Amino acid sequence: MCANTPKPSIVVICGPTGIGKTTAAILLAEAYGGEIVSADSMQIYRFMEIGTAKPTPAERARIPHHMIDIVSPDDPFDAARYETMARGIIRDIHERGKLPVIAGGTGFYIKALTSGLFDTIPVDPTVRQQLREEAATLGPDGLFKRLSAVDPVSAQKLHPNDTYRIVRALEVFETTGRPISSHHRRHQFREHPFRQIKIGLAMDRDALYARIDERVDEMLRAGLLDEVRRLLDEGYEPSLKSMQSIGYRHMVSLIQGRLTREEAVRTLKRDTRRYAKRQMAWFNADTGIHWLPPDQMEEMKKRIDSFLYHC
Repeated sequence: MCANTPKPSIVVICGPTGIGKTTAAILLAEAYGGEIVSADSMQIYRFMEIGTAKPTPAERARIPHHMIDIVSPDDPFDAARYETMARGIIRDIHERGKLPVIAGGTGFYIKALTSGLFDTIPVDPTVRQQLREEAATLGPDGLFKRLSAVDPVSAQKLHPNDTYRIVRALEVFETTGRPISSHHRRHQFREHPFRQIKIGLAMDRDALYARIDERVDEMLRAGLLDEVRRLLDEGYEPSLKSMQSIGYRHMVSLIQGRLTREEAVRTLKRDTRRYAKRQMAWFNADTGIHWLPPDQMEEMKKRIDSFLYHC
């Protein structure tokens, strides 16, 4: 490897849900003597196994995995905490002479890890309170229209019902007079602590959607509904961020009688496909990703060899 560079070398395997990142990462980690660092915002939670598609015990026995099962479902966790913890793990892997393989589909976690987060922008508490009151009275639609007018770049990246991020973007604009997207551009995630190669897994959309539908069916056969029942029985509230994620909120609605089983399965598959589409939109904006089908392992190795051994 490139011993003459002070920065650790990392391999990033990214792409949409259900495409085969876990399998690819394990095979590559085995080939290069690596260890896997998860970049999945749901696999951090304990007790949430099936709906998060965690690597199986057998897969984790093959290769050491990190950043999995590190907090309880009711513990707060964000990209800044992920960045701090994962960077420490990567340094340790590197110092032991192993190759860190970052694998996951949470694009913001990967960006925070590889490029850093911009400094927190101070916000006027009065502005924050006013916006929260408006969110309660106007609902997300009214705030989203306001954001679209003052910061269309940010609005295009957000879901119209994502009240938390809409309020955050508006409070930055009201406090600083500049859109949050402008602050992002100025920072441009300039911090680059690692040498990196990013490999994105991609396939035909219809084929991916078919895989997603089958994966949902497999999760249900594996006991996703019972997993959610156990979480509720253990006192984890449906309003928790973790319990509002895809799969878990659908099963909660089924358990509470707000959806029939047929409706729960249909909307779970639909929302998972939509999530995959959003993931692809995020990753497609990164011009540094090498896109390959998940079954082209030899081509992945060629590119990684070139990255690792030809500095």
